[in-house]
Amino acid sequence: MKKKLKVAVLADVSRAYDRDLLKGFANFNRIHDRFIFFSFSPKYIQGNNQHALVDRVIAWKPDGILTREIDGFEQLLDLDIPLIIAPHTKLYKDKINLWGSNKSVGEAAADYFISKGYRNYAFLGFRNFQWSTERQAGYIERLNNTGYYVNANIFDDRTLLWEQLPAQLTEWLPELETPCAVFSATDELNIHLLEAAKELGLKVPDDLSVLGVDNDAMICDMASPTLSSIEHDARLAGFQAATALCRWIDYGEKPAADIIAGDAKVITRNSTSALAVEDEQVRAALHFIANESPSKEISVDDVVKATVVSRRILEIKFQQMIKSSILEEIKKARIRRIKILLEDSDLTIQQIAAEMNFNNPDNITRYFRQSMGVSPREYRNRFK
Repeated sequence: MKKKLKVAVLADVSRAYDRDLLKGFANFNRIHDRFIFFSFSPKYIQGNNQHALVDRVIAWKPDGILTREIDGFEQLLDLDIPLIIAPHTKLYKDKINLWGSNKSVGEAAADYFISKGYRNYAFLGFRNFQWSTERQAGYIERLNNTGYYVNANIFDDRTLLWEQLPAQLTEWLPELETPCAVFSATDELNIHLLEAAKELGLKVPDDLSVLGVDNDAMICDMASPTLSSIEHDARLAGFQAATALCRWIDYGEKPAADIIAGDAKVITRNSTSALAVEDEQVRAALHFIANESPSKEISVDDVVKATVVSRRILEIKFQQMIKSSILEEIKKARIRRIKILLEDSDLTIQQIAAEMNFNNPDNITRYFRQSMGVSPREYRNRFK
């Protein structure tokens, strides 16, 4: 039996992303039972010693560390032990970073809003955080390449306190032409955005369609309306970090590159439930696709029959208004449903094919691989 390894995981448990990282570590340990975790006392016990966290970690003599940029963490960087840093601000050169696929998060937000027919776009982010600027870049570049302009508002903590942000947003929001798709770098920003929108009498999602990042259920489900958000698989990243740290300690195999969080996935709630498509026929077609394609193998002709225009005219309207084809939108809806069933259910691949009424159940693997680059089984294994 291999010796247990002493590992300190120093995360910000107030944030959903960090809690999911910890769940990834816990999942690894549940399977392999390799770690003894550093346990810091709660604040109601030895509360006057909270500032000494780093000193106490060092005195514990861990075999490896995963850390955020906590106060005094620089001392940990000088330790001659395997260490992975999950930074809040920037990537650390010559260190192993646990980082988000932030540009793809921004691109996913742009694609999501484009598919809903929006023509007006905005971004709300932070000044001094690399992950925010990367998400902003992915969002703006994708929209610029499609011919759209983005109105960006960057929170500047040098001149503005966090609680002053809603007042500043009430000055910015009237600049936006509605209906407008607003992508925020985190879910926390959207709490202030909702407050400002209500003060101005702007309706969400009719006037503003609001999307954040991290899928923090405590924030998203308690907001009114509930907030849509992008989840970027921090559990998988935590599992990968635990695997890498274990091999690094056991065999001296330092990871060859930074560890990057997985695919971005939009979790839709009420704040983005509207469609910004003015054309009645395109709107009818999109509603038909959304309602029918998750459970039926529909064709382009089926979608056309839900409208009063010809196939050629409807295809042209789709390209003009949502930059996509009818078939592509059907595939997107079908793939989204398959992914949900693979992630959140115990149905077999054949049962999923039957649930979604594939005419030939064997086709589901080929259909999924064409879009995702992996088989359904390989995709599901990511979440085990």
